[in-house]
Amino acid sequence: MNDHTSTADTIYPVSKDRGLKPDGAQQRTTGVPTGGRVQSLNPATGEVWQEYDSISVEQVQALVARARVAQKEWGALAFEQRAVYLRKLADLVLARQMEIAQLVTRENGKPIFEALVTEIMPTLDFIHYYRKHGPVLLRPKRVPHANWALKTKRGKIVHEPLGVVGIISPWNYPFMLPLGTIAPALVAGNTVVLKPSEFTPSSALKIAELFKEVGLPENVFAVAIGDGAAGAALAQCQLDRIVFTGSVATGRKVALSATERLIPVTLELGGSDAMIVLRDANLDYATSGALWGRFMNCGQSCVAAKRIFVEREVFELFVEKLVHKVQQLRLGKGEDPTTDVGPLIRPRQVDAIEAQLRGAVASGARVLCGGKRRMDLGPCFFEPTVLVEVTPKMNVMCEETFGPLLPIVAVKDAEEALHYANDTDFGLSASIWTSDIKRGRALASRLEVGAVLINDVIAHVGTSEASYGGIKSSGLGRTHGPEGLLDMMRTKFVDVDTVTFLRKPWWFRYNAKMRNNISSFSQFMHGRSLWTKVKNIPGTLRLLNQRGKV
Repeated sequence: MNDHTSTADTIYPVSKDRGLKPDGAQQRTTGVPTGGRVQSLNPATGEVWQEYDSISVEQVQALVARARVAQKEWGALAFEQRAVYLRKLADLVLARQMEIAQLVTRENGKPIFEALVTEIMPTLDFIHYYRKHGPVLLRPKRVPHANWALKTKRGKIVHEPLGVVGIISPWNYPFMLPLGTIAPALVAGNTVVLKPSEFTPSSALKIAELFKEVGLPENVFAVAIGDGAAGAALAQCQLDRIVFTGSVATGRKVALSATERLIPVTLELGGSDAMIVLRDANLDYATSGALWGRFMNCGQSCVAAKRIFVEREVFELFVEKLVHKVQQLRLGKGEDPTTDVGPLIRPRQVDAIEAQLRGAVASGARVLCGGKRRMDLGPCFFEPTVLVEVTPKMNVMCEETFGPLLPIVAVKDAEEALHYANDTDFGLSASIWTSDIKRGRALASRLEVGAVLINDVIAHVGTSEASYGGIKSSGLGRTHGPEGLLDMMRTKFVDVDTVTFLRKPWWFRYNAKMRNNISSFSQFMHGRSLWTKVKNIPGTLRLLNQRGKV
């Protein structure tokens, strides 16, 4: 691999070959690195099986500069020409889905089944959606003019590429989340520089490898491997949009930096999603939904059901059914096809979960099942845990809990559940479980979130047709769906005047007659009564037929 491939300076040498080795891992970096070594670690075993050099600040800047040059030619291609590369990518992902899923599982820890369901399937859906619907969404739209003085004009709204898009992506969905943004960015005519989490570098490099294999032109897509300093370096570059997924604190810094330079940002900053279970819900169905919605990916999902509010009338039965199901979950390595719940991403994440649990118990919460670190399985395992006698002000209810802790609260009625659900700085998504769909829709309109699912959970993140994002401290902007594509475009209005022999009635030079005629025209256009319109027709005609303009 030479220095000018589309992934130049992004695939680094392995200091210790501990297993799977990405293709092209021969190019050594230069310059001052943003941080130390970046390790790809198997969370189930603690094994470091791959290491990379962190990219330098100068190299990040060079990636963006090369992407800027490449965008001119890439953006000039027709939509259909760009979409060909996405079709080839989808074919390759489909053919290698098991290989990709195994890589994600090795680096992220999630069960192999979840890697297929939550990483591969949504990615294929996103690519298919933007290939199919992109031409319609981006088709120039005629703008009819309502004002009579503008009837000779023919206006259109057109969409043009932004330029270079910087994406800073997290580790919990290291394949699906970046590609859910990369796909619309590329098909819209932008070039992309991706900075993945330092916990999942190999998954990002797999994306680069696949793009290289389908023949994507040089520098249209690049990966910057490094720690948080590499992300900061990318955010400081002169990009045309920044897409960031991560913590609220870092998201604020990214937004402030971008705002100073008037760079648009899309932020997905996590959530503390509420699940509201009404007394008429199918409890067998709802408890199965809660089980998957909280413990899938070991609870490391922004849209996981992190707080459950159950109407008191069915609270005990709901808890009984749920605990029984939690106790049947199989904890283990993701490579084992029978594993239901894998490890957390790092030991320090286990420490954070233990601290939240200790704080809740110290404040009066009661553990019904789980609650233990499982060092016998590996360094990052923690049992799925159910808590009751939890108060809304405990940290486990107020903070975003990124792990397998599930607090359940009994509420008097739906009104109290809505109050607690909205009493948070977060506003990503929520779910309502009921057999009364009409009531569910009414309650959904009162939840302060970006998405509400009725009788389901989490699935909207992988719904290619629907926009995804939150409100309040959960972020700004939207990804996926039509908005995910349109946010990657610059909107331009083009207006053509087809009549050039009549000068405009508002052009110079001004006089008293013009003043009276423009007043008549306003009355003709916007007067409420028919008589007002009729009596102002003469003045309107004089205005539209004025002579003597400069």
